Amino acid sequence: MNQPLEGVVLRGHAGGWLVYVDLLASTFVCQARGRLKKEKTSIITGDRVELDEVSTANGTAVIVAVRKRHNVLTRPPLANVDQVVIVQSLSPREWSLHLCDRYLVHFQLELPKCMPVLCLNKADLLEKSEIEPLQKIYQELGYTVIITSSVTSNGLNDLMKSLEGKISVISGPSGVGKSSLLNVLHPGLKLKVDEREEETGFGRHVTTCSELYSVELGRKGDATWIADTPGFSVYDLRYPEPVQVGKEFPEIKELAEGCKFSNCLHLVEHECNVLSNMDKVHEKRYESYAQVVAEAQHEKRQRKDTSTKVEAAVKKVGGKEGKGVTVPRLSQRYRETSRRKIRQDLVQIDIDEDVEDNDDE
Repeated sequence: MNQPLEGVVLRGHAGGWLVYVDLLASTFVCQARGRLKKEKTSIITGDRVELDEVSTANGTAVIVAVRKRHNVLTRPPLANVDQVVIVQSLSPREWSLHLCDRYLVHFQLELPKCMPVLCLNKADLLEKSEIEPLQKIYQELGYTVIITSSVTSNGLNDLMKSLEGKISVISGPSGVGKSSLLNVLHPGLKLKVDEREEETGFGRHVTTCSELYSVELGRKGDATWIADTPGFSVYDLRYPEPVQVGKEFPEIKELAEGCKFSNCLHLVEHECNVLSNMDKVHEKRYESYAQVVAEAQHEKRQRKDTSTKVEAAVKKVGGKEGKGVTVPRLSQRYRETSRRKIRQDLVQIDIDEDVEDNDDE
């Protein structure tokens, strides 16, 4: 019996998936076997899958199994990622250190074992002397920082080296030039880019779904894959518990080991080692840290309020020893009056009428 071929899911397609099989150097339109549909097995971009009923003539196949994932990004949904390249624009109108830090925190939470790569794009819009201080902030914290420009091709060789032989996610805010970079790396992609990007420095992200692209970098060996993903706002990014925010800022994490209290937020606490060594933390990075803590606290309060509202809207009935069933509480306007309540109301009416008759006498 022939062994099923293995492939990688490139993206969803017309109710199925496009799957690339390296052994055949071909892409197939695939449907999932009925058993997988019945079991509601999820299949997302980046999954390694096994194929059967492969037809090279028709370019079709059937997905019969999904291999175990090494990791998975929940937003955007992508499996088996080796690294995330966070693209930020150096355009004065678009650059935000806080937004850059929020992306770093988000992907560090999503992939704890993968250090994000920071790509500062549109370097042609600033002088070198203006870029170096920003680059230094993150390099000193252990991040790989690549300065690029799709206009001048500056830094593209460094970016290519960081992508070789890996599955990389290219992510960042809308319009920072991700698709422009990919078009330069792989001219055959011809990804759409908003014309306003060239004219005003602003761009509208036109990528609508996550998709893997194979990139030929002139080197034989492991395949190089890159994923262009839809842009998303800061409201879609993950937050840790407020007390855990410091662990996502390397400089705060290091100093926090000397704090007196394990739950120190490093904001106003007594005997806080971070506050005692503020000269070791970049001022803007600390401001960003404090803002993330505030946002995490707000997000936690919202979760708590939502949880309280949900609990108030349900009740547990029947069962013993905690085996009851949770059911929605009926709104008062839809609740039918019980017979006992009706009888009580009738008795009360009779009593009131007797009292009124006595008063008349």
